[in-house]
Amino acid sequence: MGGKEYILFAVVLSGVIFVDCRSAFDRELYENVLDSEECSKQLNFLSSDRLGLTFIDASARIPSGIGEGNWNDMGDYFQCLSISREIEDMDIKGKYCMVQVPMDHNPIQVPDVPSWPDWPGWPDFPDLPDFPFPPGNETVEVAEQFMAMKNYIHQITGLGEPVESRIFPVFVAARRAMALAMCIPRVCSIDETISFIEDKIPALNISYRPYFCRLPNDKPLVPADYTAIGILGFIGLLCLISTCYDLYQHFVAKRDASRVSPLYTSFSIYTNTRRFLTFKSSPGALECIDGIRAISMLWVVVGHTYCMTLLGFIHNMGYTIQWMSKITSVWITSAPIVVDTFFLLSGILAVYATIGKISKGRFIRTIHLFYLNRLLRIFPLLAAVVLLQASVFNHVSDGPFWLNVAHAAENCRESWWTALLHVQNYVNPLRICLAHSWYLSVDTQLYIICPIVLFFLFGRESFAWIALTVFLLLSLVSSSLYSFLNNWSAALANPSRIMQFNEYIQYYYFNTLTRAPPFFVGMVYGYILHLCRGKKLRISKVNIIILWLLSFAMMAFCIFSIHPVMQVDHDVQFFDNFLNAYMRGIWGVGLGWLIFACVQGYGGPINWFLSLSMWKLPARMSYAMYLVHLPVIMIANGSWVKTYYFSDASNFYKFMGDVTITFIASFILSVTIDAPCSTLQKLLMGGGAKRPPKTMVEPPTPRNTVEDGKFVKTAL
Repeated sequence: MGGKEYILFAVVLSGVIFVDCRSAFDRELYENVLDSEECSKQLNFLSSDRLGLTFIDASARIPSGIGEGNWNDMGDYFQCLSISREIEDMDIKGKYCMVQVPMDHNPIQVPDVPSWPDWPGWPDFPDLPDFPFPPGNETVEVAEQFMAMKNYIHQITGLGEPVESRIFPVFVAARRAMALAMCIPRVCSIDETISFIEDKIPALNISYRPYFCRLPNDKPLVPADYTAIGILGFIGLLCLISTCYDLYQHFVAKRDASRVSPLYTSFSIYTNTRRFLTFKSSPGALECIDGIRAISMLWVVVGHTYCMTLLGFIHNMGYTIQWMSKITSVWITSAPIVVDTFFLLSGILAVYATIGKISKGRFIRTIHLFYLNRLLRIFPLLAAVVLLQASVFNHVSDGPFWLNVAHAAENCRESWWTALLHVQNYVNPLRICLAHSWYLSVDTQLYIICPIVLFFLFGRESFAWIALTVFLLLSLVSSSLYSFLNNWSAALANPSRIMQFNEYIQYYYFNTLTRAPPFFVGMVYGYILHLCRGKKLRISKVNIIILWLLSFAMMAFCIFSIHPVMQVDHDVQFFDNFLNAYMRGIWGVGLGWLIFACVQGYGGPINWFLSLSMWKLPARMSYAMYLVHLPVIMIANGSWVKTYYFSDASNFYKFMGDVTITFIASFILSVTIDAPCSTLQKLLMGGGAKRPPKTMVEPPTPRNTVEDGKFVKTAL
C-alpha cells in the first residue's frame, strides 16, 4: 500500500459521534468555521501537498495490541491543533476529531496492484496471517465486558446517563467499535472529509459514527467563569489585605495576638496557616479517629484513582477484567466500604459531642443552632469547589479525553443547587455536581434526622437504649427490604450486572435509608463512649482478645466477601442480598469496637499508630481532600494524550501524584476559605475570641444578663 493510500486509510479508520457539551465547548465556533466550498478546496490541495502528511501524521493508525483489547488510537491531539498555515488564499488550520468504527462490518477490500509492462513483478512475500476483522469472539466478549464496566463506572461518577435517555452523552460506550482520531481541516466536517476519501479510494467504504471534534480555544467564558473570577478575586483581595494587616500588627506594631482584631485577621494566610499547623489535644478527645479519618481518606483517593482510570482509553482492557476478579485486587474492589467509615464517625461524633455537653432543655431551645452550625461548617468549601468545577477546572488543561471534565463542569452549571441543598441523591441522581458528593447529601440528611434520637439520649438510659435500638432496627429493616426485594449485585463495579445499575445506584447506593445502618451503629458507640467518659472499664484479657478477633473477622469479611461476587460464574443471589443488607452495619460494628478499645486503653500498638501526630494534618484537611480529589483525578486523566496501560505499578504511581496534588490544593483551600469562614462563623455565633480592653487596672465586675444571675450564651 503506497504512502498516500496508507494515509487516507489511517484517516478513514477514525470514525466519530459529535458530542455537544453545550456551554462547556463553543458550539457556535464549531458551526461558524464550517465551509463546504473551502473544505473541498483545501482537501484537494492537501491531497497533493506535503502539508497533508502533517494531517495524516496527527491522525490515528491501526492500533497496536488489538488482541489485548486496545481498539483505540488517539493520534496526536496537540500536533493536530497546532497546524496553522496560510497558503495562497487559504488559511489551513487543524481540527481534531474522533470517530467510532464498528467492528462488525465486512472485511476491507484492498484493490489488486496492477502489473506493468517490462516490470519483473513484485517480489514474493510470505503469506500474512489472517487478521480477524472483527476480532474473535473472546476478544469481543472481553471488550463488551469492559465497555459495560466503563459505562458502569461512568454512571457511578455521575458523568452521564444511559444513551437512550440523553441526546448528547459525554461518552458512548460503543460495543464492537474502534475509537480513532482524525486530523482534518477546520473548515471541514467529518462527513465531508470521509466522503472525499471514499471518492478517492472507493474500496475503503467503512461505516463510522462521529464522536466529537475539538478546536483550539473552544472553551468559551460563561457566566460561571465570570462569577468565579469575581468571587475568587474578591477572596484573594481579602486574603492580601488581611495578611498585610496581620503582618503589620505582629512584626511592626509588635502587638500581642490577643489584642489584634480577629475579624480583620480572619483572612490572614499567616495566622490561618499557624493555627492550621498547631495541634492541641483537648481532654476527652478521641485521638484514634484522626488516624482512621486520614487512612480512610487515602483509601478513597486510591479507589477513585483506579476507578476513574477505567473511564479512559485503556490499552490492555482485557487484562482489567481479569484484574478485577483477582484476590490481590480486593483492596480496590472493596473500597466502597470505606464510605461507611465516615457514616460511622458521623454517628459517633453526633452523640459524643452533644450528650453531656448541654442540657436537654437547652438543646431543644437551640436546635436551630445545631443545624446551622453544621450547614455553615460545610457550606464554604462545598460552594467553592462547586464553583471551581463549574468554571476554573474546565480551563486548567486539555487533551483528547477532556470530555469527562467538560461534562462534569456542565453538570455543576446545571445542578449546583442540588449539591448546596443536599438533595442531589434524589434530584437528578445521575447528573450529580461533584459526583462523589452524594455522600455529603446522605450524611447531611442523616444529621437532620439524628436529633430525634438525641432527644431520648438526654433522659434515662433505658429510654436511650430503646430509641437507639428502634432506629438501628428500622435502618436494617429498610436496607433488608430494598436488598432482598430487588436482587442487586453486592459489588459496585460488576460488569456482568450492568443492566441493574441505574436502579441500584438510585434506589440503593444513593438511598439514605439503605446507607443509614453504620450511622446509627455509630450513634450506639457514641452513647457507649459517653457513658464511659472519664471511666476505665475493666475487661478481662480473654474477652479483649475475643472482641479484637471478632472485630478483625467482621472487617475482613466485609473486605474479602466482594471477591467471590466479582467472579464471572458467581450466581448466589442470596449472598449478594445478605451483603447489601448487613455488610455496612457489620463493618460499623467491627470498626466501632476498634475505636472504643483505643479510647478505653485496650488498643495497644493500634491506638499508638492511629494517634500519631502525622495523621492530624491530613485528618484536619480530610473534608477539603474529599471535595477536591476527584476533580484533580479527572483533570489528570483528561490530560492524557495516549491510551493508558493499566497495571498496579502504574496506578499506584499515579495515585501518589493524585494524592500529592490533592494535598496541596486542599491545604490552599483550607487556609484561604475554610479557616476564614470558620472564624467568621464563630464570631457570628458568638463564640469568637473576645478582644480585651486596651487598659485594665482590675477585672471589671461582670453584669448579669438575666435576673437570676445566669449568663446567657448565644452558641452551642
